[in-house]
Amino acid sequence: MRILSYLLFGGGIMVAISGAAKLPPAMPEGVKPAFLDRFPDTLPEFTVGFLVTVIGLVIWWRDVFAQRKATRDNDRNGSNPLTLLAGLIPQLHELSGLIDELDGDDIITRVEHLLEHTVLPFAESRQKLFDRLGMRAGADLLVTAAYGERMLNRTWSAAADGHLVEARNSFREATQAFNEAAAMIPATGSTA
Repeated sequence: MRILSYLLFGGGIMVAISGAAKLPPAMPEGVKPAFLDRFPDTLPEFTVGFLVTVIGLVIWWRDVFAQRKATRDNDRNGSNPLTLLAGLIPQLHELSGLIDELDGDDIITRVEHLLEHTVLPFAESRQKLFDRLGMRAGADLLVTAAYGERMLNRTWSAAADGHLVEARNSFREATQAFNEAAAMIPATGSTA
């Protein structure tokens, strides 16, 4: 629909400009033109072009509003990156309290769950983050979160290799990185 709206809008403008470009017919001296004589004889073409342009704009804006509504619906369904990050922090703190008692398989299982259900969807929604926070603030937050993600992957790898001390230390670094990322969210860019 978006391409159709662009074509209608652009085509309508071209037809309207072409229809409006012709001058009205010259009137003999001393003859007062009637109202319609003040317009060129291409007035119907101009009118059609104008109406097609308006139709193209209406279709275009309907598409824009539908996308905005879909974005709001997705945000409510949990794909809002700020909501995902806010939901990740309590999970990390909960796991931080348990990590010293967990064996390698339990660490792997819990870290995989965090990565699959929260961290990866957060990383995939980076464009929404840029739209909400701007390029600079969004990039700073994503760099910090990327370090946290890397440390979670290192936690998983160390736990899989049986290096539990390294896994636990990497997990603590990941938690600290995500805490820093969450602190970067401005009050106006909260989970709304």
